[in-house]
Amino acid sequence: MTKSNNNESWFAPLFRLVGYGLLALSIFDIIDIFVPSLFTNPAWEFQTVRSLVERVPVPLLGAVLVFSGEKSLRVFKFLSWACLGAGLLFILLVPLGLSASFRLNQQLTAQVNPQVAQLQQLQGVLNKATTPAEIQSVLTRINPQAGGVSAQDLPQVKSKLLSQIAERQKQLNAQTATERSNAQRVLIKNAVKSLLGAAVSGTIFIMLWQRTNKALKANRQRERTGTV
Repeated sequence: MTKSNNNESWFAPLFRLVGYGLLALSIFDIIDIFVPSLFTNPAWEFQTVRSLVERVPVPLLGAVLVFSGEKSLRVFKFLSWACLGAGLLFILLVPLGLSASFRLNQQLTAQVNPQVAQLQQLQGVLNKATTPAEIQSVLTRINPQAGGVSAQDLPQVKSKLLSQIAERQKQLNAQTATERSNAQRVLIKNAVKSLLGAAVSGTIFIMLWQRTNKALKANRQRERTGTV
Protein backbone atom coordinates (compact mmCIF):
# COMPACT_ATOMS: atom_id res chain seq x y z
CA MET A 1 0.00 0.00 0.00
CA THR A 2 1.40 3.39 -0.99
CA LYS A 3 1.67 6.33 1.38
CA SER A 4 -1.08 8.28 -0.41
CA ASN A 5 -3.46 5.32 -0.25
CA ASN A 6 -2.67 4.91 3.43
CA ASN A 7 -3.49 8.56 4.12
CA GLU A 8 -6.73 8.26 2.16
CA SER A 9 -7.79 5.20 4.15
CA TRP A 10 -7.29 7.17 7.36
CA PHE A 11 -8.78 10.53 6.37
CA ALA A 12 -11.72 9.48 4.18
CA PRO A 13 -13.73 8.11 7.15
CA LEU A 14 -12.91 11.24 9.17
CA PHE A 15 -14.06 13.50 6.34
CA ARG A 16 -17.27 11.49 6.07
CA LEU A 17 -17.88 11.59 9.85
CA VAL A 18 -17.33 15.34 10.15
CA GLY A 19 -19.37 15.97 7.01
CA TYR A 20 -22.37 14.04 8.29
CA GLY A 21 -22.07 15.81 11.62
CA LEU A 22 -22.16 19.23 9.94
CA LEU A 23 -25.14 18.21 7.81
CA ALA A 24 -27.00 17.01 10.91
CA LEU A 25 -26.33 20.31 12.67
CA SER A 26 -27.61 22.13 9.58
CA ILE A 27 -30.85 20.15 9.70
CA PHE A 28 -31.32 21.13 13.35
CA ASP A 29 -30.78 24.79 12.41
CA ILE A 30 -33.29 24.60 9.56
CA ILE A 31 -35.93 23.08 11.83
CA ASP A 32 -35.30 25.83 14.37
CA ILE A 33 -35.64 28.51 11.66
CA PHE A 34 -38.94 27.19 10.29
CA VAL A 35 -40.64 26.44 13.63
CA PRO A 36 -42.95 28.23 14.00
CA SER A 37 -43.60 29.17 10.37
CA LEU A 38 -45.21 32.56 9.73
CA PHE A 39 -45.54 32.71 5.95
CA THR A 40 -47.16 35.93 4.62
CA ASN A 41 -45.44 37.79 7.47
CA PRO A 42 -42.78 39.89 5.67
CA ALA A 43 -40.62 40.32 8.77
CA TRP A 44 -40.50 36.54 9.35
CA GLU A 45 -39.88 35.81 5.66
CA PHE A 46 -37.06 38.33 5.48
CA GLN A 47 -35.44 37.03 8.67
CA THR A 48 -35.78 33.45 7.43
CA VAL A 49 -33.91 34.30 4.22
CA ARG A 50 -31.18 36.03 6.25
CA SER A 51 -30.87 33.11 8.68
CA LEU A 52 -30.61 30.50 5.91
CA VAL A 53 -27.96 32.49 4.06
CA GLU A 54 -25.95 33.09 7.24
CA ARG A 55 -25.88 29.36 7.99
CA VAL A 56 -25.13 28.10 4.47
CA PRO A 57 -21.34 27.61 4.99
CA VAL A 58 -22.01 24.70 7.37
CA PRO A 59 -24.04 22.48 4.98
CA LEU A 60 -21.75 23.42 2.07
CA LEU A 61 -18.67 22.32 3.97
CA GLY A 62 -20.48 19.24 5.25
CA ALA A 63 -21.48 18.22 1.72
CA VAL A 64 -17.94 18.65 0.40
CA LEU A 65 -16.50 16.57 3.25
CA VAL A 66 -19.01 13.78 2.66
CA PHE A 67 -18.28 13.80 -1.07
CA SER A 68 -14.56 13.56 -0.24
CA GLY A 69 -14.95 10.52 1.99
CA GLU A 70 -18.13 8.71 0.95
CA LYS A 71 -17.62 5.39 -0.82
CA SER A 72 -21.28 4.40 -1.26
CA LEU A 73 -22.48 5.38 -4.73
CA ARG A 74 -26.10 5.35 -3.57
CA VAL A 75 -25.42 7.88 -0.80
CA PHE A 76 -23.16 9.88 -3.12
CA LYS A 77 -25.94 10.07 -5.72
CA PHE A 78 -28.58 11.02 -3.15
CA LEU A 79 -26.43 13.82 -1.75
CA SER A 80 -25.65 15.00 -5.28
CA TRP A 81 -29.33 15.45 -6.08
CA ALA A 82 -29.90 16.99 -2.65
CA CYS A 83 -27.38 19.67 -3.63
CA LEU A 84 -29.44 20.41 -6.74
CA GLY A 85 -32.57 20.74 -4.59
CA ALA A 86 -30.79 23.00 -2.12
CA GLY A 87 -29.43 25.13 -4.96
CA LEU A 88 -32.88 25.63 -6.48
CA LEU A 89 -34.35 26.48 -3.08
CA PHE A 90 -31.69 29.14 -2.48
CA ILE A 91 -32.36 30.60 -5.93
CA LEU A 92 -36.07 30.75 -5.01
CA LEU A 93 -35.16 32.63 -1.84
CA VAL A 94 -34.17 35.61 -4.01
CA PRO A 95 -37.73 36.53 -5.13
CA LEU A 96 -39.06 35.70 -1.66
CA GLY A 97 -36.52 38.04 -0.08
CA LEU A 98 -37.30 40.76 -2.63
CA SER A 99 -41.01 40.50 -1.93
CA ALA A 100 -40.52 40.54 1.85
CA SER A 101 -38.14 43.52 1.75
CA PHE A 102 -40.54 45.45 -0.51
CA ARG A 103 -43.45 44.85 1.86
CA LEU A 104 -41.32 45.78 4.87
CA ASN A 105 -40.37 49.03 3.17
CA GLN A 106 -44.04 49.75 2.52
CA GLN A 107 -44.76 49.20 6.21
CA LEU A 108 -41.96 51.59 7.17
CA THR A 109 -43.29 54.24 4.80
CA ALA A 110 -46.84 53.92 6.11
CA GLN A 111 -45.82 53.74 9.75
CA VAL A 112 -47.16 56.63 11.83
CA ASN A 113 -45.62 57.74 15.11
CA PRO A 114 -48.27 57.14 17.83
CA GLN A 115 -47.36 60.45 19.43
CA VAL A 116 -48.00 62.28 16.15
CA ALA A 117 -51.40 60.60 15.84
CA GLN A 118 -52.22 61.62 19.42
CA LEU A 119 -51.21 65.23 18.75
CA GLN A 120 -53.34 65.30 15.61
CA GLN A 121 -56.28 64.10 17.65
CA LEU A 122 -55.69 66.79 20.26
CA GLN A 123 -55.36 69.39 17.53
CA GLY A 124 -58.73 68.37 16.09
CA VAL A 125 -60.39 68.54 19.50
CA LEU A 126 -58.81 71.91 20.20
CA ASN A 127 -59.92 73.40 16.87
CA LYS A 128 -63.52 72.54 17.72
CA ALA A 129 -63.26 73.66 21.37
CA THR A 130 -65.35 76.73 22.24
CA THR A 131 -65.72 76.55 26.01
CA PRO A 132 -63.21 76.87 28.87
CA ALA A 133 -64.00 73.27 29.92
CA GLU A 134 -63.09 71.90 26.49
CA ILE A 135 -59.86 73.93 26.39
CA GLN A 136 -59.09 72.84 29.95
CA SER A 137 -59.52 69.19 28.93
CA VAL A 138 -56.90 69.52 26.21
CA LEU A 139 -54.59 71.58 28.40
CA THR A 140 -54.75 68.97 31.17
CA ARG A 141 -53.83 66.20 28.73
CA ILE A 142 -50.78 68.17 27.60
CA ASN A 143 -49.81 69.47 31.04
CA PRO A 144 -51.52 67.81 34.04
CA GLN A 145 -50.09 70.51 36.34
CA ALA A 146 -51.75 73.38 34.44
CA GLY A 147 -54.21 75.65 36.22
CA GLY A 148 -57.75 76.52 35.23
CA VAL A 149 -58.74 78.45 32.10
CA SER A 150 -61.03 81.45 32.34
CA ALA A 151 -63.34 82.68 29.60
CA GLN A 152 -61.23 85.82 29.30
CA ASP A 153 -58.03 83.89 28.61
CA LEU A 154 -59.70 81.44 26.25
CA PRO A 155 -58.40 82.84 22.90
CA GLN A 156 -54.82 83.25 24.13
CA VAL A 157 -54.66 79.79 25.73
CA LYS A 158 -56.16 78.13 22.65
CA SER A 159 -53.72 79.91 20.32
CA LYS A 160 -50.78 79.01 22.55
CA LEU A 161 -51.82 75.34 22.73
CA LEU A 162 -52.23 75.12 18.96
CA SER A 163 -48.78 76.63 18.52
CA GLN A 164 -47.24 74.16 21.00
CA ILE A 165 -48.94 71.22 19.31
CA ALA A 166 -47.77 72.34 15.86
CA GLU A 167 -44.19 72.73 17.08
CA ARG A 168 -44.23 69.34 18.74
CA GLN A 169 -45.66 67.78 15.58
CA LYS A 170 -42.87 69.31 13.55
CA GLN A 171 -40.23 67.88 15.90
CA LEU A 172 -41.82 64.43 15.93
CA ASN A 173 -42.20 64.39 12.13
CA ALA A 174 -38.51 65.21 11.71
CA GLN A 175 -37.57 62.53 14.25
CA THR A 176 -39.84 59.97 12.56
CA ALA A 177 -38.40 60.79 9.13
CA THR A 178 -34.85 60.29 10.44
CA GLU A 179 -35.73 56.99 12.11
CA ARG A 180 -37.54 55.79 8.98
CA SER A 181 -34.57 56.73 6.79
CA ASN A 182 -32.16 54.86 9.06
CA ALA A 183 -34.44 51.80 9.15
CA GLN A 184 -34.76 51.80 5.35
CA ARG A 185 -30.99 52.08 4.97
CA VAL A 186 -30.46 49.06 7.23
CA LEU A 187 -33.21 47.17 5.39
CA ILE A 188 -31.62 47.81 1.99
CA LYS A 189 -28.17 46.83 3.27
CA ASN A 190 -29.44 43.56 4.76
CA ALA A 191 -31.58 42.83 1.70
CA VAL A 192 -28.69 43.23 -0.74
CA LYS A 193 -26.40 41.10 1.43
CA SER A 194 -29.00 38.34 1.90
CA LEU A 195 -30.18 38.23 -1.72
CA LEU A 196 -26.66 38.16 -3.14
CA GLY A 197 -25.78 35.51 -0.56
CA ALA A 198 -28.77 33.41 -1.58
CA ALA A 199 -27.86 33.70 -5.27
CA VAL A 200 -24.22 32.76 -4.64
CA SER A 201 -25.19 29.88 -2.34
CA GLY A 202 -27.66 28.52 -4.87
CA THR A 203 -25.05 28.73 -7.61
CA ILE A 204 -22.45 26.87 -5.53
CA PHE A 205 -24.89 24.09 -4.64
CA ILE A 206 -25.85 23.68 -8.32
CA MET A 207 -22.16 23.60 -9.29
CA LEU A 208 -21.61 20.87 -6.67
CA TRP A 209 -24.43 18.89 -8.25
CA GLN A 210 -22.94 19.36 -11.73
CA ARG A 211 -19.47 18.24 -10.65
CA THR A 212 -20.67 15.25 -8.63
CA ASN A 213 -23.16 14.23 -11.31
CA LYS A 214 -20.33 14.35 -13.82
CA ALA A 215 -18.27 12.09 -11.53
CA LEU A 216 -21.19 9.65 -11.29
CA LYS A 217 -21.55 9.54 -15.06
CA ALA A 218 -17.81 8.94 -15.44
CA ASN A 219 -18.02 6.10 -12.92
CA ARG A 220 -20.92 4.48 -14.81
CA GLN A 221 -18.97 4.82 -18.02
CA ARG A 222 -15.96 3.05 -16.48
CA GLU A 223 -18.23 0.25 -15.27
CA ARG A 224 -19.65 -0.24 -18.78
CA THR A 225 -16.22 -0.38 -20.37
CA GLY A 226 -14.83 -2.56 -17.60
CA THR A 227 -12.01 -0.14 -16.78
CA VAL A 228 -10.84 0.69 -13.23
